[in-house]
Amino acid sequence: MKRALVISALASALVLGAGPASALLAAPSTVPTSARLSARTSIDPPRCPAVTKRVSGARHQGINATNRGGTWELRGAVWRENTPDPIEYPVRSEAWTRGCIIGGAVFGSVPKRWTRDQWYNGDDGGERMGGEVFRQTLTDTPGNFLVIRNTYAEDFEDAYDPNAARWDSTTYLDHVHAKYIRDDGIENEQTPHNMVVRNSLFDGVFTMFAERPKGSETARNGSGPQFLKVVRSLVYVKPQPLGPEYCDSESVELGRCTPTKRKNVWRGSYGIWKWSEDAAHKVVVRNTIFRLDQPSYSSCQPQLWPAGRYKNVTLVWAGKGRYRNAGGCHNTLPKGVHLTTDVGVWRRAKRAWLRG
Repeated sequence: MKRALVISALASALVLGAGPASALLAAPSTVPTSARLSARTSIDPPRCPAVTKRVSGARHQGINATNRGGTWELRGAVWRENTPDPIEYPVRSEAWTRGCIIGGAVFGSVPKRWTRDQWYNGDDGGERMGGEVFRQTLTDTPGNFLVIRNTYAEDFEDAYDPNAARWDSTTYLDHVHAKYIRDDGIENEQTPHNMVVRNSLFDGVFTMFAERPKGSETARNGSGPQFLKVVRSLVYVKPQPLGPEYCDSESVELGRCTPTKRKNVWRGSYGIWKWSEDAAHKVVVRNTIFRLDQPSYSSCQPQLWPAGRYKNVTLVWAGKGRYRNAGGCHNTLPKGVHLTTDVGVWRRAKRAWLRG
């Protein structure tokens, strides 16, 4: 009964937007004062400035422009079947200063049946089909921010890849929708910086949160000065086609890769956390549902939840056997994260989100 009440309250919070920003707690005292102040920043995005770029209709080329304190109005703009080949970066800015991106829908064309060996490694008759749907690089500007709102990304390597010159810049993903993302839902690795995810649906990603910059050591807990805050959101880590580069008989035995009817093709995923020593020191997750269908193909590391503040969070385990030893690992959940095997919890919350 208690678990049912928790899940019911979570579904209500997702729909109604419950959860005061005052519940966010300050960072540990070992973090510099500037980081502690930033960590108390509201989850509410800044007000968007005036529109400086307006694009709509079917798009046949990408956007790549500097933004100096403006809003890009992309509602009605659609990229379909021309990404990521030849358009690797449909919405791009290598010099972004204080602005918003509103709307825009990108439908990638990575063949659904291709394994990761094919589209990522270019093996087995495939070709490399990389790219990021939204790629913005925030300039070295105090108080810099990027707000991305009401966007859609599907069938791409990475959905959101914001980069920054400084860690205290903040990216806000506000009511965004991503589906069947072949690698990272959010890649925050070129100077990891503050990240806020609000009221968003990631309906099928290979990896969700990537904060493992090149050269950084994998770790359960990050020590970077930045924060990650996730509220009223839904995340499904969905198994995708993998080939011999990623799966073998041992990974099948451990349940990390699932055989298919196709020869040398399995299904697997990386996981929720691609974390490192340079990842956010402060993690806050509230009123959010995660779904996992099987353990990581890679190792036990993606199943290690970083220390943080979790409140009214549910993990839906749709895999075989018990979650606690899935993948031959010792899986535990932090306080505030509740486990259920009822996939209906995910389905009902997703329907509610799609209804708006």
